[in-house]
Amino acid sequence: MAETFTLDSLVLPGPYVQVRAEALIAGAAVSTGNIGIVGTASSVPPDTELLSGFDDATNAFGAYDAFNGGTGAQNLTRALEIAYRNGAGVTFARALADGAGVSDYTAAFEQLIKDDVQILVAPQLSTDDALTVLKPLVLEAEEAGKDVIGVVGSDAVHVADITAQADSVGDVDGRIILVAPGIHAFDSAAKADTILPGTYAAAAVAGLLSTLVPQSSPTNRTLPGVSKVAQRFTYAEEKQLVGHVNSTTHEAAGIMLLDQGAGVRIVRGVTTDGGAFKQVTTRRIVDFAKAGMRNTCSPFIGKLNNARVRKAMTGAINGFLGSMVADEALISFDLSVTATRQDEIAGRAIVNAVIRPTFSIDFVAVTLTVE
Repeated sequence: MAETFTLDSLVLPGPYVQVRAEALIAGAAVSTGNIGIVGTASSVPPDTELLSGFDDATNAFGAYDAFNGGTGAQNLTRALEIAYRNGAGVTFARALADGAGVSDYTAAFEQLIKDDVQILVAPQLSTDDALTVLKPLVLEAEEAGKDVIGVVGSDAVHVADITAQADSVGDVDGRIILVAPGIHAFDSAAKADTILPGTYAAAAVAGLLSTLVPQSSPTNRTLPGVSKVAQRFTYAEEKQLVGHVNSTTHEAAGIMLLDQGAGVRIVRGVTTDGGAFKQVTTRRIVDFAKAGMRNTCSPFIGKLNNARVRKAMTGAINGFLGSMVADEALISFDLSVTATRQDEIAGRAIVNAVIRPTFSIDFVAVTLTVE
């Protein structure tokens, strides 16, 4: 017998069973660390390549050439090598021909954000060009229901120049991370150690971020694939960089600084945002919650807008947010799913959720009393 029926279709006597399975609906899994990257290569496939390791990268794009400052060089696989050395997993990559300009990168990233990516990086571009490409892109993606973070490296060496770059980011709600300084890397084409600008340090940070669940802070994390930074700062300079305040808005606009000690580590996991999304974890937790809510609610599109189905939707969302509490991404949450009669007529179900993200420990203040 059919699992649905109408009363006027009942002719032959007997039990008719109607199954309503909305309460079994659950959202799809949510990705958190897929990287999207664009650069120039010797081989330029026409489409986005899905990579799971560095061998995939060399097979798709060929080997990189000796580093010459990045201008016109084939550096996509170099950037991918750095990302994979620091933990990158699933990567969506698009190759461009030598000499590609900013508009070419913009067009390539426009294609990339159609895929399931959360972290964008363009190590070959100068800092200014990378911001020109990625700043509007992360905001455009958010408006289209895709939440991404751009990791941009600073190619400056003086503190004043680095902080000026942070000031230029503007208000993007914590969707840009600015990394400094540059790093040392072995150049397999030149067979020598090479100093790479901070734009390539962004690839290392992107690789590390891809390994972390949203609530896990990059603060004090060691970059496993980086042995040496290109430049070291004094304690006073480090304080100025990490705690930088935008000279125009007078809000925090911190730099994600790399420091060399027992390995190369991230001093503090901050974005250039001075408000609610100062910590990288806050931005990623909220993005994860948004993506999960979309995935959970989407299967209910087209279902009946009545109390029974809305209750099922409430249960599905509650299950997702409850899992975030269990994983310690959220402290707690409040949830309601409602619809007035006018909402029902218009086909709307209203979801109101209050989430309370977990924050990481950045400082430990110790008071010693000696007796």
